Amino acid sequence: MEADNQTMQVAENQMLSENETRSTTQWGISVELIAYITLAIIAVLFRVADLDTVPLSQVEAQQALHAWHTVSPSAPGTFIVSDSPLTYWMQLISFSTLGGSEFAARLGSVIAGVLLVLSPMLFRERIGKTRAFVWSVLLALLTVPVASSRYADGTIWMMLFTVLAIWMVWRYWYSLKLSDAMWATGFVTLMVLLSSPAGIPLLVILLVSGWLAVWRTALSAPERLDLPGDDILQTALRRLVEFPYLKVAVVPLFVVIAVSTGFMFHSAGLSTVSQLINTALTGITQSASSDGVRLGFVALFTYEPLLIIFALGGTWLLWKHGDITYVDRFAVAWAVVGTVGLLLYAGATPSDAMWVIVPLTLLASYGITEMMVNRLVIVLWMDNSDSDDLYSTRYWWVKWIMSIGFLLLLFIVSVHFLEAARGLMMLPPQVGFGDAISQLFQVQFNEFRYAMLWFVLAIIVGVVGFLLVASFWGNDTTLQGLGLGFVLFLLISGAGGAWNVSVKNADNPAEIWQQGATAKDAYLLRQTLFEIADRDSRGFPLLDVSVVTDAAGVIENDGLVAWLLRDFPNATFVNSLSAVEGDQIILMAQTSVNEPELGGDYVGQSFVLQRNWSFSHLNLTDMLAWWSQRRFRTEQQVEKISILWLRQDVYDGIPVNERPD
Repeated sequence: MEADNQTMQVAENQMLSENETRSTTQWGISVELIAYITLAIIAVLFRVADLDTVPLSQVEAQQALHAWHTVSPSAPGTFIVSDSPLTYWMQLISFSTLGGSEFAARLGSVIAGVLLVLSPMLFRERIGKTRAFVWSVLLALLTVPVASSRYADGTIWMMLFTVLAIWMVWRYWYSLKLSDAMWATGFVTLMVLLSSPAGIPLLVILLVSGWLAVWRTALSAPERLDLPGDDILQTALRRLVEFPYLKVAVVPLFVVIAVSTGFMFHSAGLSTVSQLINTALTGITQSASSDGVRLGFVALFTYEPLLIIFALGGTWLLWKHGDITYVDRFAVAWAVVGTVGLLLYAGATPSDAMWVIVPLTLLASYGITEMMVNRLVIVLWMDNSDSDDLYSTRYWWVKWIMSIGFLLLLFIVSVHFLEAARGLMMLPPQVGFGDAISQLFQVQFNEFRYAMLWFVLAIIVGVVGFLLVASFWGNDTTLQGLGLGFVLFLLISGAGGAWNVSVKNADNPAEIWQQGATAKDAYLLRQTLFEIADRDSRGFPLLDVSVVTDAAGVIENDGLVAWLLRDFPNATFVNSLSAVEGDQIILMAQTSVNEPELGGDYVGQSFVLQRNWSFSHLNLTDMLAWWSQRRFRTEQQVEKISILWLRQDVYDGIPVNERPD
């Protein structure tokens, strides 16, 4: 009887334990869902804030004009065929529903950016829920992912379909289902032929990375998996040979035709696919930068140096803990081969740094997750007789308190570093080392010296503080607090850097995304034309605007100016000044002649359309200021200036019916 009671008690305790586990699981899923919803809202806010206040760049305008001319064939100017079919269709849909605006032009990238942030959810069962969420947080707040999501091109769509393709290939590896193979083929097609010209070199990078990961897994299989390495290679080759190529061959053809032509509603959309391939091949030799700089490579090390450090730390922890899997090896190979690809592929844009950002964030997520694990804390100050409290996880909150302290210290260090970097710009260009040292001790460099003093003192205080705290709470907890402080600093600086790139410095040509930066005067030019329309044509944009193109590229009929005049159907582009003499409103590039011969009396106003800057102008003394704050000597920039000329009677407001022809 007593044995039966004990059995029943054990069964009851087991049932209670299962119910508690089920309740905890349900609660955990609900908390996870709330966390992802909150993160998605944050991601949306960072990507849409002031999206319509920043003028399109020359490249963005050329992409948008193709879709705008499809919606509004009477729009002035011509267009260059878009090299991103998905961007073209997203802009076509948004222009048709929301009208032509900067917000509508960039909306597709915003949507893709938010979906990319949520894509790690697909891997949560493989890499763990916490690590997947950390991966999502990094993609939501770091500079390059946010800035790329606010730029009207197909890079973010390409990366989204890359992640989806990897996930589906992974599923096919275990399921061998035809449906998984077809989905994988479709996602690869979307990535390579329908998103961005960079999809073609990215496919090469992924194939090389996959082979390297298989090879490395085979080498380590005898030791780590207790399997012959040849078995791994044979399995990989068998999967490759057994892939149903013939059965999925129709998928790329169907996807290309369906997406590029909108299910044959617009057959001319196939031209965007050919343009994508042409741009990809051109990028092998032709740089995306005017001065030959590899923009994607520079963007990676300029905007995400801390992420690289965290990724290296995560990789080391994976190796140390023996937790490294094929996916992690693939991410390491992808990051290394992708970095080489950014250096070799001349056509890589700043957004193409995402080739490497995605695997780096995956690797960094492991190390960050390990920092959040509640480990046993050696409480040295407690009575050693209480062994249960000597090694305890009750003090899990300590590392978070430490992280706040380290974060504040990092802010102090960074503030003084920025001040010192600005101080170096006061040195004359091309100054010698000896002359620079002597000048730094002069009166005008007092603030620089104070900044350097506090910078060094803050680092010393940080080192001493770390040693004191570690002697009290132990090295593990203190290192976790230090690491979490750096993580918070990474996220805050990443979000701030994205805001600077996308909004604050949108007209700064020293930003890698904005080498040909559209000036804020571009909006002022458009606003001025609408103010004239309010007076002359009762608010309707029916002004007769004569636009003179020029060989220097200040005003072109297929770029920024055509986009600014998109709502003025009576605007005409001509190639010579003589063709517009006597016209009412003339827009032309600034010339060396203050008052060009226009066939009458005119009043003009100048508008800066673009500002250009080259890396060749960067001096060694300006390097830190440029890297940290994108500052440069203003005389190094070149401005593209246009002048809007109004005939005197138009300027005086004489009614249209009383003006001479």
